[in-house]
Amino acid sequence: MSIIRKVSALVAVYALTVMAPGHAEDVVEKTEVQLAQVTSTLETKQSSTIQYMYEDISDRLQNFIGAISTPWIDFSFTEKDIDCLARNIYYEANGEPEEGKVAVAMVTINRVRNGNFGNTICKVVNQRTTIIRSTAVKNTEIIQRGGFGGEDKIVNTRTVINHIPVCQFSWVCAFIHKPASTNPSWIQSQEIAKAVLAGEYGAWGNKYSQAIYFHSAGVRPGWASRKVYLNRVGGHIFYAEKI
Repeated sequence: MSIIRKVSALVAVYALTVMAPGHAEDVVEKTEVQLAQVTSTLETKQSSTIQYMYEDISDRLQNFIGAISTPWIDFSFTEKDIDCLARNIYYEANGEPEEGKVAVAMVTINRVRNGNFGNTICKVVNQRTTIIRSTAVKNTEIIQRGGFGGEDKIVNTRTVINHIPVCQFSWVCAFIHKPASTNPSWIQSQEIAKAVLAGEYGAWGNKYSQAIYFHSAGVRPGWASRKVYLNRVGGHIFYAEKI
């Protein structure tokens, strides 16, 4: 039974017991009208409040989704950058599980955000550094002493400076050709590159949001001990920079 009916019933009982029948009916009718008006007003306010709460929650949810959907993309990129990212995924993580491919993509993206490796994806992927190595080269000279004297051997040592280019991603220095367009692994690498840049892979994106370095699990480079271990996936181990 609704509130209106309950109150109306109580009013009717009271009216019939203390008032004349005709007057009692008028009182009951007026009471029902007034209660209906009050209930309508309350329902309107309640509906308005619920609608406001719904819209507020909806707006907050949309803002939250927007905030977490692309938390790691805060720079512009071009179609060429997408291609560079896809190549890096393909050549560095071909044969790795999907998470491993996403992790490599995140390392590339995080290096752009870091600012010390290049300010675009292509610059990060193609970054080269130069190692300078010096080598001592010995040269022996024979010197004649006078017109009829003997010979003396003089050993001269000179330093040769070698500038050795080193690629941040080894495949770049190998001058590998782009894979065939029908290659399934290449197609997947392109799809992953676009998805990561679109803010997808939220869980893995957040998991590797600080990843800057990685190396093959079969080696142990000296720099690894100076980094923060994050995770191993497939044949790669990923690290963050120490704060």
